[in-house]
Amino acid sequence: MTNTLRIVALVAVSGLALGGCASTERDRLEQINQTSAARIEQLNQENQALQLALQRKDSRIAELEGDVRGLQGVRTDLQRQIGDVRSQQASIADQLGNLRFAALDPETDRAIQQLAAQHQDIIRYDPARGMLQFTSDLTFDSGSDVVRPAARDGLQALARILNGSSASGYDLRIVGHTDNQPISSAATRQKFGTNRHLSAYRAIAVEEVLRQAGMSPTRLEIAGWGEFRPLVPNAARGGTAQNRRVEIFVVPGSPSSGAVESAPAPTEPAAQPASRPEMPMK
Repeated sequence: MTNTLRIVALVAVSGLALGGCASTERDRLEQINQTSAARIEQLNQENQALQLALQRKDSRIAELEGDVRGLQGVRTDLQRQIGDVRSQQASIADQLGNLRFAALDPETDRAIQQLAAQHQDIIRYDPARGMLQFTSDLTFDSGSDVVRPAARDGLQALARILNGSSASGYDLRIVGHTDNQPISSAATRQKFGTNRHLSAYRAIAVEEVLRQAGMSPTRLEIAGWGEFRPLVPNAARGGTAQNRRVEIFVVPGSPSSGAVESAPAPTEPAAQPASRPEMPMK
């Protein structure tokens, strides 16, 4: 009897212990389940955010691809335009290459050749182009637009030739040039500003001498190229004398120039401009 009671008691205690263990395990599993559910919800939210970001990225990529297609179209159009411009340039170059300058009449050509021979230090004559080139370094003082006396004599002689009957049908195109060295003198820079301005002022000064010598202003055209039409590459250190020049082209007169009538010679000698201080060579 006593043993039986002992066994019953032992079984009861064991049952209670097992029940407590089962309850603890169930609580632990429920906690794990809740934690897992919360983690799954968090991951779902993160996944939704990533999906939205991916959609935005895809949309941006599509927008950029559209921009690229548009730019490719612009590039194609620009390449076509560049090709057209190059074709036009080639056509113009061919036309210029086929141009031939009209030769001057023998009397005028001979007179200008004699003039150039008399002023070899200042004037170079190209009969094929009907062009006289006056060296700027000998025609003007450095940084100045006042024609020197020796060059003035040559220009006055040229005016007499052009006012002759055989040359009355010609006009003159006067073009100033400089080297590529910037104007260093403050006084020169204040007056002329740039090389282009200086070259234009020098062309104007030559035009004034010719006009004062009796040539009609309707026969005289002036221009200034500055450093932008060099004869030879400019030296890296300092200016290049060959590029500092004034060119005078003898060209057929236009109907509106009134070149068939010579302007009357001035009755009074032209006033000489005041001398100016020496400035760095341009």
